[in-house]
Amino acid sequence: MVPYLLTILCVLVAGAIHWAFPKTFWKSTLMSTAVILLFSIAALFIFKASGMLMTETGEDPDFSGKLLMITALMSFFGLLISIFVGWFLRVVRA
Repeated sequence: MVPYLLTILCVLVAGAIHWAFPKTFWKSTLMSTAVILLFSIAALFIFKASGMLMTETGEDPDFSGKLLMITALMSFFGLLISIFVGWFLRVVRA
């Protein structure tokens, strides 16, 4: 459930930023990627603190050693979402 919530949030953020700044595609892409990365990392800690993230054994996950890899993967995911949503809105608005 958590990945679906984050994906919907990412698409909405990228859509809103690209809709507000349609002329500057790459600036909008980088801006929405940064916001998506910030929201995703914050949501990761919020979901962990609220107990929504559990391992198969029912324990709290420890991702402190993998935070650099998580950040890199979320940056790539945010960049892809931003580019695809930006291109889609560029085609729809044209």
